[in-house]
Amino acid sequence: MDFFKKPLIILALLLAALPMRGLAQYQFTVDPFFSYFRDAGRYEIGGNYIMANGEYDGVARAIDGFGNFAGDTTLKRKITGTGVGGFIGISVPIKATGHISCWAAHFELQANQYSWTDLNKTYSNGNFTDVKPALNASTLQVALPMGIEWKIGCDAIESKRLNFATALGAGVIPAFNMTSLENTSGFNSMSSFGFTPYVKAEGTVFLGIAVKVRVMYTLGDVRMLEVDRAVPNSVTDGPFRIVSNSDLILSFIIMPFSGHWSESAWWNTHDTYNKHDRLN
Repeated sequence: MDFFKKPLIILALLLAALPMRGLAQYQFTVDPFFSYFRDAGRYEIGGNYIMANGEYDGVARAIDGFGNFAGDTTLKRKITGTGVGGFIGISVPIKATGHISCWAAHFELQANQYSWTDLNKTYSNGNFTDVKPALNASTLQVALPMGIEWKIGCDAIESKRLNFATALGAGVIPAFNMTSLENTSGFNSMSSFGFTPYVKAEGTVFLGIAVKVRVMYTLGDVRMLEVDRAVPNSVTDGPFRIVSNSDLILSFIIMPFSGHWSESAWWNTHDTYNKHDRLN
């Protein structure tokens, strides 16, 4: 009996070890960093809708209770800007965190344009009133958001048969801004640089190609425009400046080459979540 016990014990140990060996192979392998930049399936293009929050700091006209001009006052008030833009971007896996998830570095090149409206509102008893002609300013922005995100789902591993994905991320946005007054001659545009942090969240659905929606929020003061004198035609009576405080950016995104993702079937001897692994 002892002669048979030893082989049985050895066989039991081998059988117990097999699942551990298979599990050790069941992992998401990340390729060399720069190799992903040659992968067209990871690129995305999108459009932005921008809601900017800012501050007007300068001279405003004061109006008395009878609607008459009562002089100038210096004040600060909240202003908003809205606009649109577009971008191209890519997410590059840097560290696997699970079978269908990873940490990734994200890079974008954005071009946006948005307007600051009704800068010449009059002030009366704590209230602001629009006047005509309105004084507006326009900002043209070129930005390079870059950051780190955690991704899970179809676009993390380029899978056609995972229908959904999501990502959470944070980073910084270096940006070049050029702001000018609209319909007003004699005032030069002002150029400024910003470097603001951001957080973002996005959701993805695969509909033949990957389609995304994203919310990005930036926070930080950036001086956009300084006007050092009165604007003619009674628009304003003195200097003022515009400072951007934060942006909320809503984006619609497609991954135009995601239709060529190769992982699409359950049937074969490969781990279809990961082209590098083979199941026993």
